[in-house]
Amino acid sequence: MKKNNTTIIFGHRAVFEALASKNNIEKVFLLKDSKKPKFKMLKQQLREHHIAISYVPKERFEKFNIKNHQGVIAQMSAVETQSLRAVIESLETKENPLLILLDGVTDIRNFGAILRTASAVGVDGVIVPSNGSAPLNGDVVKTSAGGIFHVPIVKVNHLKDVIYQLKELDFTIVAVTEKASASIYTKKYNGPIAVIFGAEDKGISKGILKMLNNQVKIPMKQHSNSLNVSVASAVVLYEIVRQRLEMI
Repeated sequence: MKKNNTTIIFGHRAVFEALASKNNIEKVFLLKDSKKPKFKMLKQQLREHHIAISYVPKERFEKFNIKNHQGVIAQMSAVETQSLRAVIESLETKENPLLILLDGVTDIRNFGAILRTASAVGVDGVIVPSNGSAPLNGDVVKTSAGGIFHVPIVKVNHLKDVIYQLKELDFTIVAVTEKASASIYTKKYNGPIAVIFGAEDKGISKGILKMLNNQVKIPMKQHSNSLNVSVASAVVLYEIVRQRLEMI
């Protein structure tokens, strides 16, 4: 939920992670008279950060029209994105950078879940098109379990331009598509890697697929032909992590 240049986030974990990543929380609304153990810890941290707290009765909380708020709603500065140039420059000294490109992933929960996994495995950046992508709102923050605060997010006009640029920087760009013949387990993920995922209903656009020779799929039984994109991303990312751990 966004209001002008602010974002409304909700739930204990989202607010704790926003505090930990030093995001600018302006005010927090807590359910009045709540006895939940996490409230005591949260109130202590909010006071340490000198953040205003407003204790709100249940009937007023309902006016926020937010589900699963857990009695905690915070108003903070809008989630910031980074420039592609800044992210690439930050990777100059990294041996095996890992990026994710999302083509047409508009579902908020899928986007949040992908960010949660990306944070867990140490992805260096998630790149999405400015148009045709899920918004950076409170639902994404909550679904990501705060992971959104730990992964740089880049918005670009065209993913094709990013692909050209990454190729010039010697990135291996891997498209995950059910149309591929090779399995994700036959690919070696050494050096700089960028992995592209598409929305589960449309997949990666034909124009982008034509640009890429490295195409892989997740092997599945005959009665299944696709996975939720957030699940697919977790499978692929942890295969990359597994291979890289074996190289240590």
